[in-house]
Amino acid sequence: MKPPWSHARAPIAALVDDAVSQGLGSAVALAVWTPERAWYHCAGRTKRYRRDGQGTLLPDPGLPIGPTTAFDLASLTKPLVTSTLIAQDLSSRTAGYDLDTPLDRLWAPSRNTPLAELTVSSLIGHGSGLPAWHDFYQQACEQPDRAKEIQRLVLATPLATPPGTQAVYSDLGFLLLGWMLEAVHGQPLDRLYQQRIAKPLSIHSGFRPLPQQLPFDAIVATEIWPPRCSDGRPLQGAVHDDNSAGLNGISGHAGLFGSVVDVVTQAQSWLRAAQEKPADRLGLDPDVVQAWLQTAAAPSTTWRLGWDTPSRPGSTAGDSVPETTFGHLGFTGTSLWICPARSAIAVLLSNRVHPDRAEVQGIRALRRSVHDAIWLSL
Repeated sequence: MKPPWSHARAPIAALVDDAVSQGLGSAVALAVWTPERAWYHCAGRTKRYRRDGQGTLLPDPGLPIGPTTAFDLASLTKPLVTSTLIAQDLSSRTAGYDLDTPLDRLWAPSRNTPLAELTVSSLIGHGSGLPAWHDFYQQACEQPDRAKEIQRLVLATPLATPPGTQAVYSDLGFLLLGWMLEAVHGQPLDRLYQQRIAKPLSIHSGFRPLPQQLPFDAIVATEIWPPRCSDGRPLQGAVHDDNSAGLNGISGHAGLFGSVVDVVTQAQSWLRAAQEKPADRLGLDPDVVQAWLQTAAAPSTTWRLGWDTPSRPGSTAGDSVPETTFGHLGFTGTSLWICPARSAIAVLLSNRVHPDRAEVQGIRALRRSVHDAIWLSL
């Protein structure tokens, strides 16, 4: 028996193919997963351009991509690494903290700073009052230990609003949570991810350099970013996010690389818990996940703990997305939406920042059209 969405594959695939042919980066990988079957469609190549000494774009076609080609997942790092590790801690009830625990009880460097009393809940739900972003990479560029200076600068950042009053999507909150996890467990974040998530699920995602030393040509390129690409070649195998790059590519808000297959596999654990099924290899307690998906850290926001929910109208998840769906976006052109009502997962990975970040409308249009087609076909 064919899956109920099989008739929609050709038009959805055409949307992906057209986006790549019209210059939406160089590559797009799509997955639609249901219990009956997973469907993957990949278009394009790992890169398209480089620049010569005069800044002119030159062809650099790279390799064809497939379902196991790695992308820079950008902010999908937040739910797939940081939020998942915290959810595991709260599910096991052995890590010695809960959502109301203040940062300074878990991470000593935060004591006596403006951020000391921020709770895990406020940080993971973007209700901490922290600003959205700062260019710490450039601020720390003259320091011999850039990573240490970035940490100092984050801790010295004043709150923009009182905690709990306004939701502002903030990279800073997840930087703090990443450092908190390292302190709680006494291990770096990349090792925690490998031991507690990638290994149990037998997936190949991870922070660079990946454990299997994946060659650069098997990773989709991102931007030809002048401050970091003096040779005119795009970032490839190096994290696109500058602040993460300043932390050697390992951070709580960005830095994860993985394939569309990897993302689907990990998302299945969250879907299972959201449907109140017994914990799988990641050990996510359904009660913990249910509470997260129903809790906001500030009023009037689509953000829940660790995840976003569709905005109405105009969501990038499409206008037909079921209300209980939850997901996340990434700046490089990545997205993940998990739909308990349809027992479905939709993953759309692209490198829309290649050769530069100017493209904005194309990825938004592709996300909306592809997701609407998916939800309507299920």
